[in-house]
Amino acid sequence: MSVQVLGVCAPLALLSAADLASLGLAPPSSASEQWVIWAVIVGSFLGICCGTVIARRPGVAALPFLSASAAGLLAAPLALAAGAHALAVALAVLAATVSLPLAALRVVPERPPSRLLLGVDAAVVVTGTGCAVAATTDVKTAQITAIIAAGTVMLAGTWVLFELTAGDDRRRVLWLVLGAAATTLAGMFQFAAENSLPVGPVPSAVITSSVSLLVPLTITVALVAPRRSDVRVVIRGATVLIVMLALSAAVYEGVAAVWQMAVGARPGKGVPALLAAAIAAGYQPVKRQVEAGMDEMLFGRSADPVETLTRLGTDLTAGAPPPRWLQTLRSTLGVPGIALRQDGTTVGLAGTMDDGHTTHIALSAGADHVGDLVVCLPPGHLRLPQAATAVLELVAVPLAQALHAARLSEQLRVSRGRVVTALEEERRRMRRDLHDGLGPALTGIAYTADAAANLMTADPERAVRTMRGLRADIGDAITEIRRIVYGLRPRALDELGLVDAVRQRIAPLCAADDRALTVTIDAPPRLPPLPAAVEVAAYRVAVEAITNIARHSDGTVAHLSVQLTDPALLRVTVRDSGRCTVPWTPGVGIQSMHERVEEIGGALTIETTPEGATVTADLPLAIPAPETPWD
Repeated sequence: MSVQVLGVCAPLALLSAADLASLGLAPPSSASEQWVIWAVIVGSFLGICCGTVIARRPGVAALPFLSASAAGLLAAPLALAAGAHALAVALAVLAATVSLPLAALRVVPERPPSRLLLGVDAAVVVTGTGCAVAATTDVKTAQITAIIAAGTVMLAGTWVLFELTAGDDRRRVLWLVLGAAATTLAGMFQFAAENSLPVGPVPSAVITSSVSLLVPLTITVALVAPRRSDVRVVIRGATVLIVMLALSAAVYEGVAAVWQMAVGARPGKGVPALLAAAIAAGYQPVKRQVEAGMDEMLFGRSADPVETLTRLGTDLTAGAPPPRWLQTLRSTLGVPGIALRQDGTTVGLAGTMDDGHTTHIALSAGADHVGDLVVCLPPGHLRLPQAATAVLELVAVPLAQALHAARLSEQLRVSRGRVVTALEEERRRMRRDLHDGLGPALTGIAYTADAAANLMTADPERAVRTMRGLRADIGDAITEIRRIVYGLRPRALDELGLVDAVRQRIAPLCAADDRALTVTIDAPPRLPPLPAAVEVAAYRVAVEAITNIARHSDGTVAHLSVQLTDPALLRVTVRDSGRCTVPWTPGVGIQSMHERVEEIGGALTIETTPEGATVTADLPLAIPAPETPWD
């Protein structure tokens, strides 16, 4: 990089030093003095801009044109000192109307591929060359025409570049717009001041040069630091100031003119004071309206609660994903960015976020905190505008409900996946048991029966022995069938019922220190007939919960409650009065309880405290039918 800095900046520095020497050794004529001073000042500043760009963003496409513009302006005074007046004028004009505009049109690091931009480049070269030719002919009409054409082409090129870019690239283009607008406005003030005040040629040249530095300055900022300051805030502040000054001056001069027309003389001493007081009283309300108009133009229009809710409702009804919700909110709120975060993870993002300049809105569904809406504040704001805050308060509830529903849907999807996996594993186990155990046993029985039939006439005694062996094989097959059946549904449920089956299963359990575990059971004397799936789920949850208490609690007393809280819900509650020696961690047993309960549409909650643990399973008696694959 240092070699590149020396290669570009050293020749420009030498040219600048030579210009200063030529101004002292061979002063230009009075007719050329102003533009020579202008060329030296602007060319030297462009050299500084080139050094800054090389140091921060070497290799950008605008750098060669920026360097050519600086070299052309710094070479012009030397050509004039050598007597080549036409060449000097042409160099200065080409640097200002060709090289500098081409550099400005390349502030975007990677320009969008567009034939329009290529046409603009060609038009810049043509109109700039026309300006150079007109400047050497001293034909005022041709010069004015060429300048208007060059300015029009530059405006068109900036507009095309603005339309083809977005994000940081568009900010770079806005810096160009700011530089051109500031230069035009400062030039108008300079023109008005020079027509009203006596200004010498040298001060006039210095003022003109200072005004001309605005465009190279904004080009440099656009190239090296477009986000250092939000250009929209700068444009907003400058525009509001200019509009308010113009309005104040217009009101003052308008009232004074009407007064003079009515009275025949300018207002006396008291009237200007009253006018100033009236302007001061109305300044702030008018300023707020102007700021609101600029905010709507630069950052988007003010938030409309009705429109926001309508568009958001359409997205939610259509089942749009969270990023779509956020894009709708961002466009109606007029904020740079908005994000949706859940459990510390960003689940949706629209726009760009600045973490140091945000506000958080908590989203709650009932008592549950389901996420946060993170809104990036508009530039120049310490807090959200009142209208945007009101809109967010309105949309927070439906957003929270939608996010909660999305979370429940995801949990349901995962739960269904687990259920399907469990069912497939159960089917695989049954297939293995039937194929490897019961299948060969039945095949052997069939072959033994055939052998006994063949021996009935030839060897009756051996046939009898074979039949007895067949009877033993059939007994073994029956035992295998019972084992498979009992694996699907505990036999005790059919023989004893739910409560007595649980009591029988937990009777041998002991506490963690081998002391006897006492379990009190609170249940109705007679439960109504329960669906088979509910009965199995209640049995498995009760047995697994009490088994966990026996393993992890230092107490010797547990309580089991089986109650019908309403005609459609069975609640199984297991409480432990002892301290948990080892925290309950999600394992196979707890996961199995969750899967069995969720499989029939129920809900399982597990609470562990230093005073004990409580497991509650709410099991609906009306079990929803399983979905078919084509639902």
